[in-house]
Amino acid sequence: MSNGYLYSEQEPKERCPYCGALCSADFVDIGVGYTQCGPYHCEACHASEIGPFDDERPLTKREQDFGWYEPETPPGSSANVDDDGRIIRYFEADTLYRQSVGVAPRYDKHGRLKA
Repeated sequence: MSNGYLYSEQEPKERCPYCGALCSADFVDIGVGYTQCGPYHCEACHASEIGPFDDERPLTKREQDFGWYEPETPPGSSANVDDDGRIIRYFEADTLYRQSVGVAPRYDKHGRLKA
């Protein structure tokens, strides 16, 4: 996982080691820039980066070599996921949780705090 990026920099992207598509990760504003808070994941083949704090599970040789879970396999335990197991942004996960306990959402659909 990368460390993050500063306000003046572009959000980092990585290429999927399986299909070559451009992938993004979830980053959160920490006051001086952004830090990565979720794995890089591929929208094309559904591979995802193995996180340093994921629960251990058996890995294939390719997963060990690439540092990414194979396409169409579940993401790691540290990823924010929806009810279908799809990786989502931190503010989407927060909104789903708050919905489940009957509390109003904190963020708008773009991840900005509501007033």
